[in-house]
Amino acid sequence: MTALLRAILCFSLWLPALAQVPAGVQSSSPALTLAGAVREALDRSAEVEASARELDLASLEEPLILSNLDPQFLSSYAITDDRAPRALPAFQGPYSDSQRWDAGFMQNTLLGTEARLRFANEKLRNPALFRAFDPSVDSRLSIEINQPLLRYFWGRPDVARRRRAGSSVQQARARLRLARESTVIKACAAYLEYYFATELVSIKEGGARDAKALVAKYEDKKRYGLVEESDLLQARSSLEIQQTELLLARSQLERGANALWAVLLRDGSPPADLRTQFPEELPEPGQVAESEALARRADVEAARARREALEWNLRVERLDTLPDLRLSLSYSAVGLGSVYDAAWRDMGTFNHPVRTAGLAVAVPLTFRKERLVRRQAALQLERARADERETAAQAAQDIRNAKETLQLARRRTTSAKRLVELERRKFEAEEANFRRGRSSTDLLLRFQQDIRRAQTELLRAQTDEALARLDLARAQGDRMEAVFP
Repeated sequence: MTALLRAILCFSLWLPALAQVPAGVQSSSPALTLAGAVREALDRSAEVEASARELDLASLEEPLILSNLDPQFLSSYAITDDRAPRALPAFQGPYSDSQRWDAGFMQNTLLGTEARLRFANEKLRNPALFRAFDPSVDSRLSIEINQPLLRYFWGRPDVARRRRAGSSVQQARARLRLARESTVIKACAAYLEYYFATELVSIKEGGARDAKALVAKYEDKKRYGLVEESDLLQARSSLEIQQTELLLARSQLERGANALWAVLLRDGSPPADLRTQFPEELPEPGQVAESEALARRADVEAARARREALEWNLRVERLDTLPDLRLSLSYSAVGLGSVYDAAWRDMGTFNHPVRTAGLAVAVPLTFRKERLVRRQAALQLERARADERETAAQAAQDIRNAKETLQLARRRTTSAKRLVELERRKFEAEEANFRRGRSSTDLLLRFQQDIRRAQTELLRAQTDEALARLDLARAQGDRMEAVFP
């Protein structure tokens, strides 16, 4: 009997707590590593892809602002045939035909200045009595400047717009980090849960296999009256329990494989020989002060960048809703002749300049829209500040919880290792009592199950510890690219 029990428990006593390949699975394909699963999940993640496109979109805002500074070419051409009746045809002419065309360049500056260089020509045919010559050509070379004064010299909205664009890029970059961190944690959790399920199936298969061997041995000995009926019934009861636990473990393995496959976004069903291994290469999270960890976290950075963007947005709205006061300046060289060449030569002498200077102002009478726009921007900023404070508070709590979770997982792992050792020593002691006739088969089977439960608890504790280490690295703001190069 002692030799039989030793053979039954041989698998349990020598089973590593973290075996690399599930029992009964022979696969020639390489095992899927945690780093490989994470990289594949990041490459296929729709959330990461959407965040990356959001970053690309935010990165276009400042170039779009600067693109307004690109020079523009302007040109127009018009023909007019005026045959309307005149009150004084001798002075106004019986008709008039004109051709107008102009060409030029327009350039904007960051200060809101609109500068134009314009070359305009008008050829007029009008046989009026007192016209010196007909046709006549009027040519003008003009430099025009239109400068907003109050808005652009009060607080530089161009600077505020560019700073707002920069803050939006920082926010989008932080959101991309958040998406990558979320994908990494999901992939790690699915990978480790699948690994736990495969090792749990190994343990349960060993228990069911030993229980079957014991039942077969007892049934053979029962025919010769070498075992009691109660011993056989106890062995069958143990077999039913082991088979039920194996059924649950295989179901958990199937669900774990489906979850891992979903995170990796692979097509089809997961293969039956999918193998994983325990991530021994995970680095140990460093000791980081809470203030430093908060400054490194992506969610805190995103909230801070959003608040800064809305601060600049409020400044832009305040400046854009000021009264529009503009200064207009222009200088033109004018030439007149009967043909284009003569008019251009006359214009080139700069003997007939035209100078213009003026101010224009547009003031809303009630400022209703302006007040509402400013109030809206101020409320958005207040909400962003509240969200930033809430995010920082939740992040601090997350850091403390992650540290406590890791400490608890380490204590559980240490305790589970001691428990496995104690359960083995307990069984060895009870086995010695059984040899002396002071124990029963029922008690030995119960101790055998205790060993497997302790091994399961150790496996669960080590899996949770690995996940807790990753979660603490995320909570402290460590970049996942450094964890999984």
